[in-house]
Amino acid sequence: MKTHPPSPEEVRKHLEALSHAEVAALASDSGVPFTTLWKIRQGDTPNPRLKTVHDLWPVLKRTASRRAKAKAEAA
Repeated sequence: MKTHPPSPEEVRKHLEALSHAEVAALASDSGVPFTTLWKIRQGDTPNPRLKTVHDLWPVLKRTASRRAKAKAEAA
């Protein structure tokens, strides 16, 4: 079963939820430069390259999952 890449809006939405430090960690973990991630987050890069999304998405999903788990545990 093939999966489709996330939309640029979906990627941006997930990035907007992250702090500066979390975006920096994401850059380190994914290999995507911090400035690229920040430009996507701010909307300066409205349509990131497919390779960027391919490298970023698995790590971003894990980060979002960890944030949700931590938030649930704190509640």
